[in-house]
Amino acid sequence: MKIQDIDFKSDRPELVRLRNTAPKSSRFQSKILLKLAIVSAAVVLLGFSASSWHPVAKGADSTSKLPRLHYALELPGKVVRIEPEFKNPVAIPGDADWKIITIKSGDTLASIFDSAGIPATTTHAIASLNKQTKSLAFILPGQKIHLLQDDQNNLRSMKYIPDITKTLSIQRNEDQTFSSKITHYRLQAFPVFREGVIESSLFEAAAKGNIAESVIMDLAYIFGWDIDFSLDIRRGDRFGVVYNELYKDNVKISDGRILAAEFVNNGKVYKAVYYIDPQGNGDYFNEVGKSMRKAFLRSPVDFTRISSRFNKKRWHPVLSKWRSHQGVDYAAARGTPVKAAGDGRIKFRGTKGGFGRAIFIQHGGRYTTVYGHLNSYARGIRRGKEVEQGQIIGYVGSSGLATGPHLHYEFRVNGVHRNPLTVSLPEAKPVHPSFQKHFKENTQVYLSMLQLMDNTLAENAF
Repeated sequence: MKIQDIDFKSDRPELVRLRNTAPKSSRFQSKILLKLAIVSAAVVLLGFSASSWHPVAKGADSTSKLPRLHYALELPGKVVRIEPEFKNPVAIPGDADWKIITIKSGDTLASIFDSAGIPATTTHAIASLNKQTKSLAFILPGQKIHLLQDDQNNLRSMKYIPDITKTLSIQRNEDQTFSSKITHYRLQAFPVFREGVIESSLFEAAAKGNIAESVIMDLAYIFGWDIDFSLDIRRGDRFGVVYNELYKDNVKISDGRILAAEFVNNGKVYKAVYYIDPQGNGDYFNEVGKSMRKAFLRSPVDFTRISSRFNKKRWHPVLSKWRSHQGVDYAAARGTPVKAAGDGRIKFRGTKGGFGRAIFIQHGGRYTTVYGHLNSYARGIRRGKEVEQGQIIGYVGSSGLATGPHLHYEFRVNGVHRNPLTVSLPEAKPVHPSFQKHFKENTQVYLSMLQLMDNTLAENAF
């Protein structure tokens, strides 16, 4: 791990007054806080504008123009890797006329070369050149291929760009053979802090805070084991998030991973930070190292409402008699994906009485989850198959004794039915005790960034 210079962006630079809540003996934290204090003072004294911190190319969005606070930070990451250069390549002039082709549905390397007048012998030579060029058999719509040809349409050079971080280059050599190389580009990642207050909905608050929908979806996933975003959200709830914005040549390409986040729900504060341990395993934990993931999802489907709750005595709408309802019914549109609530093995998949089409998943020795009234099963779901938490296993329907499309979900502990909405869910593994020091050193900066939100809350309290 190396020290890297990065810029932390915020639209509230005047709030960068971080309090050091960690032990004073931590040299790492002290250095970071000192640097932040120096930079913050420089911002106030010199009155730099957003544009003076970092040039932004045309086309970048408004978040790219936020003031940037510069400091050094230890960050893991892969360096740019470039394969060995071509052997005896044919020289290419600087003003070469490249033809850029955007791959369409149904295109193949052969059809693209044929349209460009490149002979089939060249197609075969490149497709069978080496392991690198075998990827050309799996080109996808939207990707780009750059071609450079001579006056007789013979291929001189080509570039295949499967994504923004990778380029496959193929060059004709002086002996008329071909050689290839793959270049991996590392995007520049700049952490940005954003916050919002919920007035009517989470997504509306995110839009007002200029937070992308993809980021807010990730935020909901991180806190989804503690907060039911369909039922628990309250007016006045607040959230703050530190996440990466990814740049290439000073142009924002996309939003990256959430590094730290805080959510205040009905007065209760939840915090999460992303941590990669020395063995390379990454996940989200709270500030003391407990996993944000539970062993089970609280809600295995995106639902519109709860149509029936766990009840030991409920009037059955189909049978027209009183009977216990030992699960929760989530009303949702027919075809809505149903996800496995936790890692486990399919114990049963088929039609089962009033459940209609149903799936039973065994999670270890103690826990079983049941998914009833399905419309259909996901591909490959069968008895004995292992599934992962969040994996789609089926789709909402109304099979069996059901008056409309919904998911009937049950949670059983040692064969005993428990209320899925209130049962205490077991936690995933926390940070290993031997990694605790490493965890604190590598997450303190991101947690400190969230102090911006805490400062705002404190100021508003007066």
